[in-house]
Amino acid sequence: MKMFTTLLNKIKSADFILVTMSTVACSAMSFIFNVYSKSIVADFPMGIYSTCLIAMTYMNYAQFGVLNAYNRDYPQALGRKDYEQAKRLKNSAMTFMLMIYLLIFVVFEAWVVIFYHGKIADDVYQGYYAFGYAMCPILILLKSFDDMSNYTVRMNGKYNKSAGIGLARTVIALVLGILCLRAFGYYGLYSMSIISAALGIVMFHKDSLKGARLDFDFTFMKGMIIAGLPLLINSLIWTIVQSVDKFVILGFLTTKDLGTYSVPTMGFTTMVLVPQTISQVFYIKINHLYGANSDENQLLEKASFFTAITAAVSGAACVFVFYIMPIFVGRFMPMYTNGNTATQILIIGVAVYSTTMVFGNIFSVLKLNKSLIANSVALCIFNAIFSSALVLFVDHSINMVAIGTGLSYALYSLLLIIKLARRFNYSMIKLLGSSWLPLLAIVVPGVIFYMVIPNLYVAAALALFTIMLVCATLYKLIFSKR
Repeated sequence: MKMFTTLLNKIKSADFILVTMSTVACSAMSFIFNVYSKSIVADFPMGIYSTCLIAMTYMNYAQFGVLNAYNRDYPQALGRKDYEQAKRLKNSAMTFMLMIYLLIFVVFEAWVVIFYHGKIADDVYQGYYAFGYAMCPILILLKSFDDMSNYTVRMNGKYNKSAGIGLARTVIALVLGILCLRAFGYYGLYSMSIISAALGIVMFHKDSLKGARLDFDFTFMKGMIIAGLPLLINSLIWTIVQSVDKFVILGFLTTKDLGTYSVPTMGFTTMVLVPQTISQVFYIKINHLYGANSDENQLLEKASFFTAITAAVSGAACVFVFYIMPIFVGRFMPMYTNGNTATQILIIGVAVYSTTMVFGNIFSVLKLNKSLIANSVALCIFNAIFSSALVLFVDHSINMVAIGTGLSYALYSLLLIIKLARRFNYSMIKLLGSSWLPLLAIVVPGVIFYMVIPNLYVAAALALFTIMLVCATLYKLIFSKR
């Protein structure tokens, strides 16, 4: 019995691990749905779907930072045991979001009816646009309350329950979503998101919004907007960063190209998942370190060490995804093979950027918010200029957009290194040596093997051997000193 109790306590104490595992599993299931959808839906309708998703993404910011303020202030109120304030925050956030998204629903649905009236019968693709835009306010309404419910459960300390429900509802949504795809094609693309969000609201309700009441205290809502707006702006900038390449494609290429570009976007998501997760763990560690001694030089030294590890892992992940994506696309998404080259280009650029994720976290640790925002704005500008220029003056293709985006991320990475070197009066060569060098030592041979050796499997084997050799060398050089 004692052993069982001990085991139960260990499982409970592993809440963050369970949440992380659940998040990764849910991402994997979303990836499966995306892959399956591309085996059924062609690139042009997929481009329409991507366009509608962009509209939905920006609708999310109509909450004006109220949800951001809630996510920050609600757990603080619980920590102070100010349960009345916590209840007021929940009621006000729920009321404001319900009002604003119902208003968006009415206005947007009316626009769809007026704008697409008479067009649907003449053109099936106009029907796709009309349906997609009509789904946007419904999706964002459900997703916003799903997010609020999930965050509330976690802020109440029920991490394991959040992880369990998150996994269960995603499995159900995946199965039903695939059935909808098989039955309805393009129209089934929206099914998994709608089902998942609706299930989340229902399953989280007991521990999140149960007992919440409408509260029309507009003065209090105004205070929440003012408090949450800076957090919203920073999030908005990163959303723009991730949308620039898509806007360039919509502006200078075609909707069909945007559909094909969804494959490079998948490669981006796959490539960045591992280093992003690692950097989040190291972010906690450098926060603890700086909180303990407030030593900036030690902070940078430790960040450099963590960066070397992240860079080595990023290099291995880059080569793996670089080789596997064309094979994977050819096997499971044959209608999207035109996106393979753009995928490989983007993967390399993002890999370079991922090596400096921990360096980017230093700006957050030191509360250098202006520099953080300036860096993000710079990335937007770089991407817009490079991608547009390459498309206009070199070639009208998504490969040019991928090159521009990859160059932008690499330049952003270099900008971070330069700023840190100046801020800490630290050697830029050392910073490059702990970030770009481990990555390039793995990626360059891997890409060369891919280009010069006709047999892809032989090239992959040689690349794998090189990765193992370089990782072993890095282990000896880095870990033996620690």
